[in-house]
Amino acid sequence: MKGFPLLLALLSLCLPAMAHPTSNDICLPQELYLLKGVPFDLFAQPILRRWRPYDDFVRFSGDQGVRFLRRLSQVATVEGLQDGAELTVSLVNGEEFEEIKRLSCLLRVAVPGEGEGEVYAQILGDSYTHGQFFRHALLEKGYVPGLKLVGLRKCGEGQYDEGRGGWSLHTYFSIPRGENFAYHGFYQPQGEYRYYGDRAFWRQVWRVARGTAPKGFEPQYSCGRFQEAALRFEEATGTLLHPRKGDLQYESAEKRFLLFDGSRWVPREEREFTWAPDYGKYLEMWDLPAPRFLFVMLGVNDFRNDYTADFQQWDERIQALERSYHQAVPDGLFVLCIPCSTMGSLDNAAGDFTVKQNAAMWRFRNHLIQRFDGRQQEGVHLLDTGIGVSNDFGYPREGNEEKTLPFQGYTGQERLEVQMGNPHPYANYNTMGIPLAAFLQYHRTRK
Repeated sequence: MKGFPLLLALLSLCLPAMAHPTSNDICLPQELYLLKGVPFDLFAQPILRRWRPYDDFVRFSGDQGVRFLRRLSQVATVEGLQDGAELTVSLVNGEEFEEIKRLSCLLRVAVPGEGEGEVYAQILGDSYTHGQFFRHALLEKGYVPGLKLVGLRKCGEGQYDEGRGGWSLHTYFSIPRGENFAYHGFYQPQGEYRYYGDRAFWRQVWRVARGTAPKGFEPQYSCGRFQEAALRFEEATGTLLHPRKGDLQYESAEKRFLLFDGSRWVPREEREFTWAPDYGKYLEMWDLPAPRFLFVMLGVNDFRNDYTADFQQWDERIQALERSYHQAVPDGLFVLCIPCSTMGSLDNAAGDFTVKQNAAMWRFRNHLIQRFDGRQQEGVHLLDTGIGVSNDFGYPREGNEEKTLPFQGYTGQERLEVQMGNPHPYANYNTMGIPLAAFLQYHRTRK
């Protein structure tokens, strides 16, 4: 009996783990958007919460409105034959082969290349948008005729986006200051004030446009593609050329705001203004047409390194942005894009703990579905772009021999496959753009 208390103590240590076992899980939104006649890859890894033991399987199936071109262990290539077809995803136990969970979603199938008139849309986001993941589907293939992308950063002839590499939703809720901090117009002082950014930034934009800026990653990355917006500012000083009463700028050299009072620029302090999202003011300031579609591609920089993140502040901010957009565009469609939940190989040049990042991003994916799915009647939509990314083959591999040698001093012919460019699945950018094209085509004529 002397050992009985010790046995109880050991059992008590085990009980929390026994009471809260980890298990695999899957999550899927209520709708997926496809283009008729355009095959689309559905990957198992993005929708699967990958715990240990990793002995469960994801299986895809569907009704007669779905055609499977292939169904492999990690990917199913599908064609949507008819709108409203049902796709089913099952999580199957790998020991007894019992179905643990089943999810179904409707396929929204649109016809590519069909439609008349112009369609105005905007894509706001991080480096995915800055790197134009949408280019193939929206600007090269002609899936969406008459498409006009709205924004301040030029991405093609008459086409613009609002992508800023490395940014999170938090960054879009900050005041852009600094010569290499990209301007954005969504966060504005309330009242009759309009913020046009840091004069130092616009001077830098002019230097980048002229080819006189320092060479390297910066300032080209943050200050490039603003060349048309820069025409509103004096090249040497970055001062707004034709200011109106209430226009506001920042001057980094003086560390102060400058307000145009109708005749001159007057120094002001940040505390004198109250800042909030104001999408309508942004459109008015820059003479932009109101986009009926606003796609938001954010989340990777917010959460990929935070496995225990609290999403409350993110939710509050995205809803504030949504309200501001709908105040300006009442009949607009606010579209949250589900980002990657597949960060790739643990063998990567950056040394990122991608397995943990996968888990963190799956938590965010699942949260988006639980929190924002099924709100179409409110003008809020959830678009699954992350399902089109392969964890194994979506990322490029490093060609630097120093990083791919099996060990230092190795003289043999074998090389390791080391991932580079994470978290940017460049190989799947073409796939990720297809849901955007399908969504635009599906809703362009619907009210």
